[in-house]
Amino acid sequence: MKKRVVCAFLGLAMMVSQSFTVFADTESDIRQQKAQAESQLSQTNDTIASLSEQQQQIQSEINAMDADMVDLMIQIDATKTDIASTEDGIAQKEADITEKEGEIETTAGQLQDAEADRDKQYADMKKRIQYIYENGGNEAWLNMLSGADSITSLLNKVEYAQNMHDYDRKHLEAFKEVVQQVSDLKADLENQKADLETQKSDLETQKASLESQQADLQSQQADLQAQMDEKKATSSDYEAQIATAQQQANEISNLISQQQAQLDQIAEEKRQAEEEAARQAAAEEAARQQAAAEEAARQQAAAEEASRQQAAAASSTSTSSGNSSTSQSSGNSRNNSTTNNSNAATGSSTASSGSTSTNNSTASSGSSSDKSSSTGSSGPVNSSGASGSSIVAYADQFVGNPYVWGGNSLTNGIDCSHFVYQVLKNTGAYSGGYTTSAGWRSLGTAVSSLSEARAGDVICYSGHVAIYDGNGGIVEAKGTKWGITHDRSANCKTILAIRRFT
Repeated sequence: MKKRVVCAFLGLAMMVSQSFTVFADTESDIRQQKAQAESQLSQTNDTIASLSEQQQQIQSEINAMDADMVDLMIQIDATKTDIASTEDGIAQKEADITEKEGEIETTAGQLQDAEADRDKQYADMKKRIQYIYENGGNEAWLNMLSGADSITSLLNKVEYAQNMHDYDRKHLEAFKEVVQQVSDLKADLENQKADLETQKSDLETQKASLESQQADLQSQQADLQAQMDEKKATSSDYEAQIATAQQQANEISNLISQQQAQLDQIAEEKRQAEEEAARQAAAEEAARQQAAAEEAARQQAAAEEASRQQAAAASSTSTSSGNSSTSQSSGNSRNNSTTNNSNAATGSSTASSGSTSTNNSTASSGSSSDKSSSTGSSGPVNSSGASGSSIVAYADQFVGNPYVWGGNSLTNGIDCSHFVYQVLKNTGAYSGGYTTSAGWRSLGTAVSSLSEARAGDVICYSGHVAIYDGNGGIVEAKGTKWGITHDRSANCKTILAIRRFT
C-alpha cells in the first residue's frame, strides 16, 4: 500500500512539473511558478530521502539474511560431512562384522576339530584302561612283574606303563585346554560381533538423525531464500522509484534554472529600460533646454529687430517733419514735391515694417515646427505609402545583427526603440523624430487589440517595443544576449499599446 502511495505521489509530481511553462507573461507569474517548482523539488528530495532510507533498511535485512544463509549452508555442509562420515562408519562396521563372522566361522571349525581330537584321545585312553582291567587288573601287573627277566626290565615296564598313563592324561588335558580356548575365542568373537552390530545400529540411528537435521536445515534455507528474494524485489522496486524521483528532481532543477534565467533576463531588461528611460529623459531635457535657449534667442532677436524698426520709424518721422517746415518756408512752389517725398518715405517705412513682421512670423513658425518634429509629439506617418508586409520584410533583413543599448545602427548595433524608428523611417512609414519605447505608445493610430493588429504595426510593452509580423510574432531588438530576432510571440509580455503607421 505504501509503495502504491509513493508511486501515485511521484506520478502527480511529474504531471505538475510538466504543466509548468518556461516563459510567463509577468515577473510575478514566473516567481510564483519558481516557488512552486522549488516546493515540488523539496518534496521530491524528501521522497528520495525516505525511499533511500527504506531501501537501506531493506538492504540491511538482506545482508542479515545473507549471513544467516551462509550459516545455514555451513551447517548443511557440516551435516552432509557428518552423514558421509557416519555412512563410512556404518560401512566399516559392516566390513568388521563380516570379518568377525568369518573369524567366528573359522573358530567354530577349529573348535569342532579340537573337540574331535579330544574325544578321540579320550576314547583311546578309555580303551587302554578297559583293556588293563579286562585282562587281570592287579594280577596283570603281578604277571608283568613276575615275568620280568631282571629288575631293569621290570623298571622299564613299570616306567613304560607310567609314561603311557601320563601321556594319556597330558594329552587329554591339553585337548581339553584347546577346546576351552577355542570355545572362549568363539564366544569372544561373537561378543565382538554383537558389539559391532550395536555400533552399526547406533551409527544408523545417528545417520537418520543427521538426515532429519539436514532436511530441516534445507527447509530453513528454502524459506530464507524466499524471504531474500522478496526483499530483493522490494529493494529493486525502491531503486526504480528513487531513479524516477531523481529524474523528476533533475527536471524540476532544470525548470528552476530556466525560470531563474528568465527572471535574470527580465531584470536585465528592466535595467536596460531604466537606463534607456534615463538616457531619453536626459536627451529630452537637453532638447528642451536647447529649444528654450533657441526660443529665448529668437525672442531676443525679435525684440532687437522691433527696437531697430521702431528707431528707424522714429528717425523717418523726424526727417519728414523737418522737410515739411522747410517746404512751407520756401513757398508753395516746392510744397507738392515735399509732400510726394514724405509719402514715399512713409510707404518705404510701411513696407519695411511689413516685411520684417512677415519674416519674424515665418521664422517663429518654422522654429515651432522644427521643435514639434524633434520631440515626436505629432509623428507624421505614411509619407511614401509603405505596406505592412514591406516593413516586416525590411526588418527581417537585420535579424541576427547585434543589440547595443543606445545604439542606432541596424548593422553594428541598435536597441529596441531605435530599431523601430529606423525601420519605419527607412521604409517611409514614419517621418517624425526619434522617440523612446514609451513614446511610441502615443504615436500613429491606436489599434484596439492584437486580433485587430496587422503586419507592420508597432507593439508596445513595458520598457520594450517591437514590430508585429501579422502572424502572431514580432521582429525586435531583443537584448544583448540575442541581438535582433524574429522568434517570439507577440504575447510574450503584457501588451500596453498597439500603434499603426500604414
